Amino acid sequence: MRSILALVLTIPLLGPSSGLAQASSVPSSQAPASRNDGWSTAQPGSVGLDARRLAAMTAAIRADPGLNVHAILIERDGKLVYEEYFDGVDELGNVSMTLETKHDLRSVTKSVVSALVGIARGEGAIPSLEQPLISWFPEYPELDTPELRRVTLLDALTMTAGFEWDERIPYTDSRNGEIRMMRDPQPLRFVLSRPLVTEPGRAFNYNGGLPQAMATVIQRATKTPFLAYARERLFEPLGITDVEWMGSLGDLPSAASGLRLRPRDLAKFGSLYLHGGRWNTKQVIPADWIDLSTRRNVLLPSPPGVEGEFGYGYFWWYACQQTPVGLVEARFAMGNGEQRVVVYPGLKMAVTILAGRYNQQAGPPVARKILREHVLPAVQTNIRTGCPGLGS
Repeated sequence: MRSILALVLTIPLLGPSSGLAQASSVPSSQAPASRNDGWSTAQPGSVGLDARRLAAMTAAIRADPGLNVHAILIERDGKLVYEEYFDGVDELGNVSMTLETKHDLRSVTKSVVSALVGIARGEGAIPSLEQPLISWFPEYPELDTPELRRVTLLDALTMTAGFEWDERIPYTDSRNGEIRMMRDPQPLRFVLSRPLVTEPGRAFNYNGGLPQAMATVIQRATKTPFLAYARERLFEPLGITDVEWMGSLGDLPSAASGLRLRPRDLAKFGSLYLHGGRWNTKQVIPADWIDLSTRRNVLLPSPPGVEGEFGYGYFWWYACQQTPVGLVEARFAMGNGEQRVVVYPGLKMAVTILAGRYNQQAGPPVARKILREHVLPAVQTNIRTGCPGLGS
């Protein structure tokens, strides 16, 4: 794997923070309900989590509606052990969250696209990630140049394609790259016709057009409509039936940010990455892809105030940092508004967080505060430190 040192779109996960307000009273903690949906449930204490700390987290969030957290779910040792929903607001208005409410995933959608690339690769439909990206788009012969043929599928997955693209400005700004793509009558041509401003494979630049291109590659490689392929190969094996994938870009939905799922279903997706691509007895994603796609393939500067290693995989993020339980790695998907699926392999734990904090840039992320001040300190047993996912 190529070693890449690049500029970063700074999106922190863990680190020092000022703290959530502590509730004055701590309710008892309950095991999530068993719903015959494939989840095994248990009390937090049975898997080495401090139930009182988790109950204090629940109380603190309910006591501060301004946090605008909508749902938190925790899996440990293969059991769903914490599941809480909170009322709040989002861009559609007031939200009364329940386990049946679908929620925007925003850029967590990209990580779902990564999973589908891995499934297609495992089936032999995508034979090599070193293929030129443009080779999958014969309808644009004028773009099939020696220069553009240096951009590979791997470069697209690691956000190192080298195209001119700017998502550092707000998504409310018409100059934002993803917004420009969504408004263009030929969105894929818009993505592929951006000038190359850096050598492919050398510099990281967050680009919502690249998952759109990869979704098209999946559809063409598998000879199956993209949504049908996602349902057949990913959602149905997980028992996920209530899916909404928004957007209309050519003949595909928005592969960068359009997916909506129920919280328990999103937690199932995270569980795959904790168990080598397996859900109960089914191998849904190839095991080698789980590691390849979530390890640090691109080295990025750590966010301000956060010590440790930080990076990017294949539409996944990576961190190896000091936490309240020691040096652990987090492999995580995240989206605007503080949507998170955080997988801690060394703790045998995955955490799903949904919130309505869209386009908020000021201050430490609330998701980081929840993880550092409540979830991680609750871990009492079976702690494996170290970061085997650091790339070369």
